Amino acid sequence: MTTSTFTQPLDERSKGVLKSVIQLHIATGEPVGSENVCRVLNRSMSPATIRAIMADLERAGYLDHPHTSAGRMPTDEGYRFYVNSLMSEEPLAPADAAAIDAGLRAGSSGQVLENASHILSRLSRNIGFVLAPDIARSAFMHIDLVRLGPPRILVVMVSRTGMVTHRVIEVEEPLTQEELQACANYLNAHFTGLNLLAIRARLIEMMREEKALYDSLLKRVIAVADQAFTSEEESASVYLDGASNIVGRPEFEDIEKMRALFKTFEEKGRLVKILNECMHGEGIRILIGHENPHPDLHGVSVVATGCPVDGEVGWGLGVLGSTRMEYPRIVSIVDHMARSIGKALADTQ
Repeated sequence: MTTSTFTQPLDERSKGVLKSVIQLHIATGEPVGSENVCRVLNRSMSPATIRAIMADLERAGYLDHPHTSAGRMPTDEGYRFYVNSLMSEEPLAPADAAAIDAGLRAGSSGQVLENASHILSRLSRNIGFVLAPDIARSAFMHIDLVRLGPPRILVVMVSRTGMVTHRVIEVEEPLTQEELQACANYLNAHFTGLNLLAIRARLIEMMREEKALYDSLLKRVIAVADQAFTSEEESASVYLDGASNIVGRPEFEDIEKMRALFKTFEEKGRLVKILNECMHGEGIRILIGHENPHPDLHGVSVVATGCPVDGEVGWGLGVLGSTRMEYPRIVSIVDHMARSIGKALADTQ
């Protein structure tokens, strides 16, 4: 988890004021004044003392002072200190846990992932996303080859977790459906359980073997597999839901920033790359505002986690939304979803 760039320690009173400002701002979206903080703290400090502490927090970089308001708002650094040092764990509400488990109970792996993004969006009231694994790093389970008409062949690949990928390839030699079936049988017999990167390495070895020059079946297998198992840059799938949840919020009033953000959502390859960068590291990762690796996400927070299933990599899920999101609750939702989606996908096999 990213740490604070400030080293100035805060005393307990300052921590209490900062936590109160952040919680009030998350709840209202408005700048927070000293009187409101005073009420939250049950008047354990006077408004004048609170104003002085808020001024100190502003100088330290934890709060900002909007130009026309007497109140203050948290900065990205303020939220970071809150997440690292002030935030308490929040058990997931039983109703939320039940909604997650029920929503993932049935369907294909694709339906499970799509449902997961809907549920993340609905429960968080932000944007929910799920990244399916890059097919190049997924364990291959089965392949079917269907003749479409020379030189085109439909390749249907199924991963160990049930993800289905369709691809149309072209080969120079016209092949009958019987010959394609023989190729598929060979691939299913010899490559099951390997990922595409390992398969590509095995194909290179096969190409170097003298036997490949004389074995007609092996020559066809290599020709087909060389095209079928080529890794595509945009082979990962992303399921995203709830972009409308953030429209109309005061922190998203900048039309140009909103346009750039929504354009990012529309470009699948770019979005997959950005979200994968957000999920580096173990456990749940929280990126706040300018901590995000891509400029178009500098106005939002991302709570995400990798989600290995059956040893496969490249899975991930999370919530993207306003920096004033309810971090404790969102963390609990993402954590439970990660565990539930792993079980649901294992059940689809």
